[in-house]
Amino acid sequence: MASSSFVRRRPRDYDGSSSAELAVFRATEELLTSTSLQDLTVAQILETAGLSRANFYHYFANKYDVLVALLGRVFDESYGADAPWSSDPGRDRARRMGSSLEHTLDMWSRHGAVICAVIEHMHSKPAVAAAWQRMFEQFVAAVAEQIKFERAEGRAPDGAPAEMLAAMLVGGSERAFYVSTRGLDDRLPAAASVTTSLSAINEAAIYGGRTVPKGRRKKSGDAAEASRELLPAIDNPAVETETAQNILEAMRELLLTETLAELSVAKILKQSNTSRASFYFYFRSKEDAFVVLFRQAAADIVAALTAVADVDRQDPSALLEQVGQWLHLDGHAGAVIKNAVHEWPRLPELRAEYLAAMNAMETTLESIIVADRARGLAPAGPPASEYTATLLWTIERTIAGSLAGETHLDDIDAVTDMVARFMYAAIYGSR
Repeated sequence: MASSSFVRRRPRDYDGSSSAELAVFRATEELLTSTSLQDLTVAQILETAGLSRANFYHYFANKYDVLVALLGRVFDESYGADAPWSSDPGRDRARRMGSSLEHTLDMWSRHGAVICAVIEHMHSKPAVAAAWQRMFEQFVAAVAEQIKFERAEGRAPDGAPAEMLAAMLVGGSERAFYVSTRGLDDRLPAAASVTTSLSAINEAAIYGGRTVPKGRRKKSGDAAEASRELLPAIDNPAVETETAQNILEAMRELLLTETLAELSVAKILKQSNTSRASFYFYFRSKEDAFVVLFRQAAADIVAALTAVADVDRQDPSALLEQVGQWLHLDGHAGAVIKNAVHEWPRLPELRAEYLAAMNAMETTLESIIVADRARGLAPAGPPASEYTATLLWTIERTIAGSLAGETHLDDIDAVTDMVARFMYAAIYGSR
């Protein structure tokens, strides 16, 4: 389906100002606070808005058409003439970028249900993706111009392409606000809890981060032992029968060329030479089988991050190498993770596993940050718990965007290198 299909199907253009349109917007936003977009029906919108079906279809093709229009309205209301792109790069742009974070917090606080619905469906509905990408790209362009200005003025070091860096920062903000608004991470209990960490992360990404004051570093103590005190146990349950293993292996192979959404049980049966009865003896659905694949891949990823605790973190090159290994995704593992990062917001069974893996990595990284701040290897900063969560969700969103081939993030090797250096700067600053 082309991204403009919903627009073409509209009976007429609208500007969002008629009483019927406003009633639909109010009803939709109200319903989204308690109902997912997936479960929301046009009939529910009509009943809440007090409109007839003819009123609705006079302006909108379907509920996704409403969401797209509502998204534009929310952004116009939240940013208006004070948006970052409404001024030239420099001090005024920097001020507007700072106030933009406040506007973003206010937008998520008042319209979080709408933005969450957009994010949860942007990988499955092209019209929603196109609308969100237009908004996203405006922020990326504004941040990238400011990065280039700061570099030209000698205040920021050269590094990854400005557009790539900006896409990471804008995406990280998107993900952190989404996770906190949905209440998916105990380390980010509210949208307001991410703003201080996001400011520090932007500073680290653009300017290289803060430095450790001289004389603060402690050479005594075992960093690896201190960092491992809070490490979680990683569960990687095995599916032991040969038939179940054949099914999972067939899925791995198919996911190299197809998405989970495109994959059918019939294709899995053909690839694995397994009967339908055997498949449903072991798995309730293809999503159920995919969760097992994700557990296995996630356990390896968490273990690779845990290995950072064993690295001499006073040696930047050693740390960067291990972080690079943690972020390196290829082959079957890459295919599984690529599907997981796009599907977890929509699939409850996968979401639980995904959040468990993120929590394990947060626990690992938080213990490293706490230990290295205490040793004087890392400068003080925002509270370690929320800072760790914001940092990891920024990385997660960046890798997700790269795996999806998003604009500015489509070179996975360059993105991996940028993220590794960003992570180092965010934790250890410039040395």
